[in-house]
Amino acid sequence: MRAGGVNIPYAGADYSGDAWTWVRSGDLVTLMLADGLGHGPEAARASSAAVAALHRWAHLTPAESLRRLHDALKGTRGAAVALAQLDLRAGRLRFAGIGNVGARLRTEGAWHPLLSRPGIVGVHRPGTLREEEADWAADRLLILHTDGLPSRWTPPSDTGPASADPAVTAAVTIRDASSPARPVRDDTAVAVLTPTPPEHP
Repeated sequence: MRAGGVNIPYAGADYSGDAWTWVRSGDLVTLMLADGLGHGPEAARASSAAVAALHRWAHLTPAESLRRLHDALKGTRGAAVALAQLDLRAGRLRFAGIGNVGARLRTEGAWHPLLSRPGIVGVHRPGTLREEEADWAADRLLILHTDGLPSRWTPPSDTGPASADPAVTAAVTIRDASSPARPVRDDTAVAVLTPTPPEHP
C-alpha cells in the first residue's frame, strides 16, 4: 500500500488542528486522521498528541488503539479520530472511528461509507467500539477526510485510479469538494490509502 495526504489550516493560520500519519508493524499498516476540537494551537496539540501516541501502538487493532488514544488525549481538547488498518498478509482492511472524520472506501467502482461512532477521543469515548472489515484488492481506494469537507460529500465515480499518487488524489479531492457557496470554516485534511507497494516501509 501507499499513503499520502494534504492538510490545509483554516484561513491561512499557522497551525492546523488536523493531522494524519501512517505506521507499519510487520504486515499491519495503519492510517490515521485526527481532527482536534476547534482550530488553532490547542486543536493542533490534540491531533499531534494522537499522531505521537499511535506510533507506539502500530501492532494494535484500530479499536484497541482508539481506547489507548482516549487516555493519551486526556488533558487536551480531544479529537475526532479515524483509523484504518490494512493486514497485508490477509488482504483485509479494518476500520474504527470516533467523531466526525469521514471515510469512503471504493470497491469495484462504487463508494461505500465506513461509519464512526459519536464521541470525542480524550473527552467522551463510546462504551463500545465497533470495527468494520472489508476485503482489500488492487482496485481499492480509501479516502479519510475531516469536516473541512461537506459531511455528505461523496467522491465522484471518476476519482483517480488506485495507482495514482495518494497525495495527488488527496489534493484533487479537496479541490473538487470545495465550493464557493460553502466557504471553508475549519481546517481541512484528507488522507488516502492505495494498494501500490510503498517505496519505504
